[in-house]
Amino acid sequence: MKAIKATHQVTKAMELVAASKMRRAVSNAQKLRHYAFLAWQVLQKLADVHPELHPYLQQREPKKILAILFTPDRGMCGNLNAQLLRTTTQYIQGLKKLPHFQSVEFIAVGRKGQQFLPRLNQKIVAAFPAFSSYPTFKDVLPIVRMATEGFLAGTYDSVSLIYSDFVSALVQESTVKVLLPFSQTDLKSMLESLLPRKYRKETQMAMKAEVGEYLFEPSADAILQTILPQLTEIQVYQAILEAGASEHSARMVAMRAASDNATDLLDDLTIVYNQTRQANITAELAELSAAKAALK
Repeated sequence: MKAIKATHQVTKAMELVAASKMRRAVSNAQKLRHYAFLAWQVLQKLADVHPELHPYLQQREPKKILAILFTPDRGMCGNLNAQLLRTTTQYIQGLKKLPHFQSVEFIAVGRKGQQFLPRLNQKIVAAFPAFSSYPTFKDVLPIVRMATEGFLAGTYDSVSLIYSDFVSALVQESTVKVLLPFSQTDLKSMLESLLPRKYRKETQMAMKAEVGEYLFEPSADAILQTILPQLTEIQVYQAILEAGASEHSARMVAMRAASDNATDLLDDLTIVYNQTRQANITAELAELSAAKAALK
């Protein structure tokens, strides 16, 4: 009972800390979500209308792929890590079915992913700690730089993001999204089966909206050379914010369940303890009564 009380104090403290961090993380993720989605829609349409204007927009066969996996550094967050790792396994299996697929490499953000990927015999080209506390826009720049430089140099034909998308405090869905290129490819078609329901609907809505032509002022080169890298960075930053909000909410719910379980277990043990103590008192009284009767 003392051990369970001590465990209950720990889980309750972790629940309160996670709840405090979750409020700020969710607020940050929701503030940027609408802008990030609109930016993603613009990039999709731009790739359909003007694929020749920039390498980010040009269609490539997904032969060599770079995947950026966002996972927490720690556990005790329910089945969040299991969901991410299961989605990663399905993603790798889906890549092997693509007709032009050759290889995939990973950038692992978070210790759990760094521990899991070697078990699947996957190559990790870079590792970063999880930006789960209060990530800033500058935190994503080294990750984006590695991905974009490899894509522009031809080292990779496609770049994907694997992260946990925050839906609510009780629901977090693992998401796989193609970051580069923005054009439609076989990889995007394959990933539609792995997308959460929300993203499937958003993707369908984005594809229905048709645009005949984009006009650029002062010039297409001046606009795209500035805007496309920034919008790419926004997509990665949004993924980090969603992953952080998902981690804190999942940990808060898991620690609340652990605290409730500890309370229930402590109540059961208290009843058993009282019953055992009462049985011992009754036995002692019976022995005293029997001894007194024997003396008479």
